Amino acid sequence: MKIKQNQDLLKGIFLSMVSVMILTSVYYLNIPDETIEDNEYLKSEICYYTLQGIKSDYHYHFQLNITINGERIEIPTNVGFEKDENGETLFLHPIHTYDNSGRVHVETTKNTTAKLGFFFDIWGEEFNNGKVLNHSADDSHMLEMTVNGQNVDTFEETTLEPLLDIEIVYRETD
Repeated sequence: MKIKQNQDLLKGIFLSMVSVMILTSVYYLNIPDETIEDNEYLKSEICYYTLQGIKSDYHYHFQLNITINGERIEIPTNVGFEKDENGETLFLHPIHTYDNSGRVHVETTKNTTAKLGFFFDIWGEEFNNGKVLNHSADDSHMLEMTVNGQNVDTFEETTLEPLLDIEIVYRETD
């Protein structure tokens, strides 16, 4: 009887240790990767938290309008949604769109500074003081940007805040 109790005790200890190892492995495999590409917004911790159903602590919107030679450019629906081959969302970038209205959402789990250039990085498009999308400023074309109606020269370094109205215009010089 004593041998059977010892065997049961050892079996219980062994199974407990295996369970702890499995749970520890699952935990560590689900920690967000801290080695982030060019900027912290490309694959930040909000991507992990959003898919786990945890709400963002900081959520605001800004309006982005881009005009190229007098034509409004549509900002695509679901910029910032990374999907698998079946169309299932793998993760959501903290700066993203839900529709093509130009309304951009910024959702983070902590209060951090987001810049307009981060959105273009996530979108996979170029933007700086001399280029927007595939259009470069040159002798016959210029690039202008306004924030809430005021001309700015910060371009990709523009700090995002709630309710900004950002206009980017590429046009022929006068």
